[in-house]
Amino acid sequence: MTILEAIERAKQLQKSNKRAAAEMTEVPSLKRARAPGGPPIGTPAGLEFPESAVNWQACVQRHLLVDGSREGVDAGAADAYKILRTRLWHLMEVNQWHSLGVTSAGVGEGKSTTALNLALAMASERSRNIFLLDLDLRRPSLCSYLGLTPGVDVGAYLRGESNPADLFCSIGIPCLAVAGSSHPYERTSELLGGVRLSELLAFVAARDPNALLIVDLPPLLGVADALVVAPKLSATLLVVAEGKTKRDALPQVHDLLKNVTVAGLVLNRSLESLENYNY
Repeated sequence: MTILEAIERAKQLQKSNKRAAAEMTEVPSLKRARAPGGPPIGTPAGLEFPESAVNWQACVQRHLLVDGSREGVDAGAADAYKILRTRLWHLMEVNQWHSLGVTSAGVGEGKSTTALNLALAMASERSRNIFLLDLDLRRPSLCSYLGLTPGVDVGAYLRGESNPADLFCSIGIPCLAVAGSSHPYERTSELLGGVRLSELLAFVAARDPNALLIVDLPPLLGVADALVVAPKLSATLLVVAEGKTKRDALPQVHDLLKNVTVAGLVLNRSLESLENYNY
Protein backbone atom coordinates (compact mmCIF):
# COMPACT_ATOMS: atom_id res chain seq x y z
CA MET A 1 0.00 0.00 0.00
CA THR A 2 1.39 3.40 -0.98
CA ILE A 3 1.18 6.44 1.29
CA LEU A 4 -1.45 8.00 -0.97
CA GLU A 5 -3.55 4.83 -0.72
CA ALA A 6 -3.08 4.85 3.05
CA ILE A 7 -4.39 8.42 3.25
CA GLU A 8 -7.50 7.46 1.28
CA ARG A 9 -7.98 4.48 3.56
CA ALA A 10 -7.66 6.72 6.62
CA LYS A 11 -10.36 9.01 5.23
CA GLN A 12 -12.68 6.02 4.78
CA LEU A 13 -11.98 4.94 8.34
CA GLN A 14 -13.13 8.33 9.58
CA LYS A 15 -16.63 7.55 8.37
CA SER A 16 -16.83 4.61 10.75
CA ASN A 17 -15.26 6.17 13.84
CA LYS A 18 -18.19 5.56 16.15
CA ARG A 19 -18.39 1.90 15.24
CA ALA A 20 -14.62 1.49 15.63
CA ALA A 21 -14.67 3.21 18.99
CA ALA A 22 -17.38 0.88 20.21
CA GLU A 23 -15.45 -2.16 19.04
CA MET A 24 -12.04 -1.08 20.31
CA THR A 25 -12.54 0.61 23.62
CA GLU A 26 -10.66 -2.18 25.38
CA VAL A 27 -7.01 -2.97 24.72
CA PRO A 28 -6.50 -6.62 23.72
CA SER A 29 -5.19 -8.70 26.59
CA LEU A 30 -1.41 -8.80 26.54
CA LYS A 31 0.47 -12.03 26.96
CA ARG A 32 1.62 -12.58 30.51
CA ALA A 33 5.02 -13.70 29.31
CA ARG A 34 8.00 -12.77 31.45
CA ALA A 35 10.88 -11.11 29.63
CA PRO A 36 14.36 -12.14 30.84
CA GLY A 37 14.95 -10.32 34.10
CA GLY A 38 11.72 -8.35 33.80
CA PRO A 39 8.22 -8.37 35.31
CA PRO A 40 5.27 -10.07 33.61
CA ILE A 41 3.71 -7.89 30.91
CA GLY A 42 0.69 -6.16 32.38
CA THR A 43 2.26 -5.57 35.79
CA PRO A 44 4.98 -2.98 35.16
CA ALA A 45 7.36 -1.99 37.91
CA GLY A 46 7.22 1.68 38.81
CA LEU A 47 9.48 4.16 37.05
CA GLU A 48 11.58 5.94 39.63
CA PHE A 49 12.80 9.19 38.09
CA PRO A 50 12.88 12.73 39.49
CA GLU A 51 9.54 14.47 39.08
CA SER A 52 9.27 17.70 37.07
CA ALA A 53 6.39 20.15 37.35
CA VAL A 54 4.06 20.30 34.35
CA ASN A 55 1.85 23.21 33.28
CA TRP A 56 -1.42 21.32 32.83
CA GLN A 57 -3.30 24.37 31.58
CA ALA A 58 -0.73 24.84 28.83
CA CYS A 59 -1.10 21.14 27.97
CA VAL A 60 -4.82 21.52 27.37
CA GLN A 61 -4.19 24.59 25.23
CA ARG A 62 -1.77 22.51 23.19
CA HIS A 63 -4.48 19.86 22.69
CA LEU A 64 -2.67 17.35 24.87
CA LEU A 65 -4.95 14.71 26.34
CA VAL A 66 -3.38 14.81 29.78
CA ASP A 67 -6.52 13.89 31.71
CA GLY A 68 -9.99 13.25 30.37
CA SER A 69 -11.49 14.78 33.49
CA ARG A 70 -9.82 18.16 32.96
CA GLU A 71 -11.90 20.98 31.51
CA GLY A 72 -11.17 21.65 27.85
CA VAL A 73 -9.99 18.15 26.93
CA ASP A 74 -11.44 16.99 23.60
CA ALA A 75 -13.33 13.77 24.33
CA GLY A 76 -13.59 12.87 20.64
CA ALA A 77 -9.84 13.18 20.14
CA ALA A 78 -9.27 11.13 23.30
CA ASP A 79 -11.42 8.33 21.87
CA ALA A 80 -9.49 8.44 18.59
CA TYR A 81 -6.17 8.05 20.42
CA LYS A 82 -7.63 5.07 22.27
CA ILE A 83 -8.34 3.48 18.88
CA LEU A 84 -4.80 4.25 17.72
CA ARG A 85 -3.41 2.88 20.99
CA THR A 86 -5.39 -0.33 20.64
CA ARG A 87 -4.18 -1.00 17.11
CA LEU A 88 -0.59 -0.28 18.02
CA TRP A 89 -0.76 -2.54 21.10
CA HIS A 90 -1.87 -5.32 18.77
CA LEU A 91 0.98 -4.67 16.32
CA MET A 92 3.45 -4.56 19.19
CA GLU A 93 2.33 -7.91 20.50
CA VAL A 94 2.30 -9.60 17.10
CA ASN A 95 5.65 -8.17 15.96
CA GLN A 96 7.42 -7.96 19.35
CA TRP A 97 8.08 -4.23 18.92
CA HIS A 98 9.62 -2.28 21.78
CA SER A 99 10.27 1.11 20.17
CA LEU A 100 8.26 3.37 17.89
CA GLY A 101 9.33 6.52 16.06
CA VAL A 102 6.80 9.22 15.12
CA THR A 103 7.65 11.42 12.15
CA SER A 104 6.14 13.51 9.35
CA ALA A 105 7.14 14.87 5.97
CA GLY A 106 7.70 18.45 7.17
CA VAL A 107 7.35 20.72 10.18
CA GLY A 108 4.02 21.73 11.70
CA GLU A 109 2.13 18.57 10.76
CA GLY A 110 1.41 17.37 14.29
CA LYS A 111 3.97 14.64 14.89
CA SER A 112 5.05 15.93 18.31
CA THR A 113 1.47 16.31 19.54
CA THR A 114 0.74 12.82 18.20
CA ALA A 115 3.77 11.34 19.97
CA LEU A 116 2.79 13.00 23.26
CA ASN A 117 -0.87 12.05 23.11
CA LEU A 118 -0.04 8.50 22.11
CA ALA A 119 2.37 8.18 25.05
CA LEU A 120 -0.25 9.60 27.42
CA ALA A 121 -2.93 7.25 26.09
CA MET A 122 -0.68 4.20 26.40
CA ALA A 123 0.56 5.13 29.87
CA SER A 124 -3.03 5.50 31.07
CA GLU A 125 -3.54 1.76 30.53
CA ARG A 126 -0.76 1.00 33.03
CA SER A 127 -0.03 -2.30 31.30
CA ARG A 128 3.49 -1.33 30.28
CA ASN A 129 5.91 1.43 31.15
CA ILE A 130 6.24 4.11 28.48
CA PHE A 131 9.41 6.09 27.78
CA LEU A 132 8.92 9.23 25.68
CA LEU A 133 12.05 10.65 24.04
CA ASP A 134 12.42 13.85 21.99
CA LEU A 135 15.09 13.39 19.31
CA ASP A 136 14.01 16.30 17.11
CA LEU A 137 17.13 18.18 18.21
CA ARG A 138 16.78 21.02 15.71
CA ARG A 139 13.28 21.86 16.96
CA PRO A 140 12.74 20.12 20.33
CA SER A 141 9.19 20.67 21.53
CA LEU A 142 8.02 17.98 23.95
CA CYS A 143 9.28 19.77 27.06
CA SER A 144 7.91 23.14 25.97
CA TYR A 145 4.52 21.57 25.17
CA LEU A 146 4.42 20.14 28.68
CA GLY A 147 5.68 23.37 30.20
CA LEU A 148 8.59 21.68 31.96
CA THR A 149 12.34 22.26 32.10
CA PRO A 150 14.41 19.08 31.71
CA GLY A 151 17.03 18.44 34.34
CA VAL A 152 19.45 17.35 31.59
CA ASP A 153 18.98 17.95 27.88
CA VAL A 154 19.02 14.97 25.53
CA GLY A 155 21.32 17.02 23.29
CA ALA A 156 23.74 17.55 26.15
CA TYR A 157 23.74 13.81 26.87
CA LEU A 158 24.51 13.04 23.22
CA ARG A 159 27.49 15.41 23.46
CA GLY A 160 28.82 13.31 26.34
CA GLU A 161 27.89 15.64 29.18
CA SER A 162 25.75 13.28 31.30
CA ASN A 163 24.57 9.71 31.83
CA PRO A 164 21.43 8.02 30.46
CA ALA A 165 19.95 7.69 33.94
CA ASP A 166 19.98 11.50 34.30
CA LEU A 167 17.76 12.19 31.30
CA PHE A 168 14.29 10.95 32.13
CA CYS A 169 11.85 12.59 34.50
CA SER A 170 8.39 11.77 35.79
CA ILE A 171 5.52 14.18 35.12
CA GLY A 172 3.20 12.76 37.74
CA ILE A 173 1.64 10.13 35.47
CA PRO A 174 2.35 6.51 36.51
CA CYS A 175 4.18 4.38 33.94
CA LEU A 176 5.41 7.40 31.93
CA ALA A 177 8.91 8.92 31.80
CA VAL A 178 9.89 11.82 29.54
CA ALA A 179 13.23 13.08 28.18
CA GLY A 180 13.73 16.12 25.97
CA SER A 181 15.73 19.27 25.36
CA SER A 182 15.21 22.91 26.27
CA HIS A 183 16.83 24.45 23.19
CA PRO A 184 17.93 23.55 19.63
CA TYR A 185 21.26 21.91 18.82
CA GLU A 186 23.60 21.98 15.83
CA ARG A 187 25.37 19.13 14.03
CA THR A 188 22.40 16.97 14.89
CA SER A 189 23.05 14.16 12.41
CA GLU A 190 26.47 13.60 13.96
CA LEU A 191 24.98 13.60 17.48
CA LEU A 192 22.25 11.15 16.54
CA GLY A 193 24.62 8.89 14.63
CA GLY A 194 27.06 8.49 17.50
CA VAL A 195 27.41 5.66 19.96
CA ARG A 196 25.71 7.67 22.72
CA LEU A 197 22.26 7.14 21.19
CA SER A 198 22.80 3.39 21.00
CA GLU A 199 23.81 3.44 24.66
CA LEU A 200 20.63 5.36 25.52
CA LEU A 201 18.43 2.85 23.69
CA ALA A 202 20.24 0.03 25.48
CA PHE A 203 19.66 1.77 28.83
CA VAL A 204 15.89 1.92 28.24
CA ALA A 205 15.79 -1.74 27.17
CA ALA A 206 17.75 -2.79 30.24
CA ARG A 207 15.67 -0.63 32.62
CA ASP A 208 12.49 -2.43 31.56
CA PRO A 209 12.56 -5.05 28.77
CA ASN A 210 8.74 -4.88 28.53
CA ALA A 211 8.56 -1.11 28.13
CA LEU A 212 7.67 0.79 24.96
CA LEU A 213 9.92 3.64 23.85
CA ILE A 214 8.13 6.33 21.81
CA VAL A 215 10.48 8.69 19.95
CA ASP A 216 9.55 12.06 18.50
CA LEU A 217 11.68 12.02 15.36
CA PRO A 218 12.64 14.98 13.15
CA PRO A 219 10.70 15.49 9.90
CA LEU A 220 11.84 13.35 6.99
CA LEU A 221 12.40 16.01 4.34
CA GLY A 222 15.23 18.50 4.40
CA VAL A 223 17.57 16.77 6.86
CA ALA A 224 18.87 13.23 7.33
CA ASP A 225 18.28 13.10 11.10
CA ALA A 226 15.15 10.93 11.09
CA LEU A 227 16.71 8.34 8.81
CA VAL A 228 19.74 8.12 11.11
CA VAL A 229 17.49 7.08 14.01
CA ALA A 230 14.56 5.22 12.43
CA PRO A 231 16.50 2.03 11.51
CA LYS A 232 17.44 1.65 15.19
CA LEU A 233 13.76 1.50 16.20
CA SER A 234 11.25 -1.31 15.82
CA ALA A 235 8.87 0.69 13.63
CA THR A 236 7.91 4.19 12.51
CA LEU A 237 4.52 5.94 12.52
CA LEU A 238 3.95 8.60 9.86
CA VAL A 239 1.78 11.67 10.56
CA VAL A 240 0.18 13.39 7.57
CA ALA A 241 -1.73 16.65 8.00
CA GLU A 242 -4.59 17.30 5.63
CA GLY A 243 -4.24 20.73 4.09
CA LYS A 244 -0.62 20.99 5.29
CA THR A 245 1.35 18.03 3.93
CA LYS A 246 2.10 18.67 0.28
CA ARG A 247 0.95 15.95 -2.07
CA ASP A 248 4.19 15.98 -4.05
CA ALA A 249 6.11 15.33 -0.83
CA LEU A 250 4.46 11.96 -0.30
CA PRO A 251 6.33 10.03 -3.03
CA GLN A 252 9.59 11.33 -1.53
CA VAL A 253 8.51 10.16 1.92
CA HIS A 254 7.53 6.79 0.51
CA ASP A 255 10.98 6.34 -1.00
CA LEU A 256 12.73 7.41 2.21
CA LEU A 257 10.78 4.88 4.27
CA LYS A 258 11.40 1.89 2.01
CA ASN A 259 14.00 0.40 4.33
CA VAL A 260 12.12 1.19 7.54
CA THR A 261 9.26 -0.77 9.11
CA VAL A 262 6.19 1.49 8.90
CA ALA A 263 3.61 0.84 11.62
CA GLY A 264 0.95 2.93 9.92
CA LEU A 265 -0.24 6.41 9.09
CA VAL A 266 -2.07 9.00 11.18
CA LEU A 267 -4.23 11.43 9.23
CA ASN A 268 -4.24 14.66 11.19
CA ARG A 269 -6.44 17.77 10.84
CA SER A 270 -8.89 16.06 8.53
CA LEU A 271 -11.84 18.20 7.44
CA GLU A 272 -14.11 15.18 6.98
CA SER A 273 -14.76 14.79 10.71
CA LEU A 274 -14.69 17.28 13.56
CA GLU A 275 -14.99 14.59 16.22
CA ASN A 276 -11.58 13.01 16.22
CA TYR A 277 -8.48 11.85 14.44
CA ASN A 278 -7.92 8.52 12.74
CA TYR A 279 -5.28 5.91 12.22
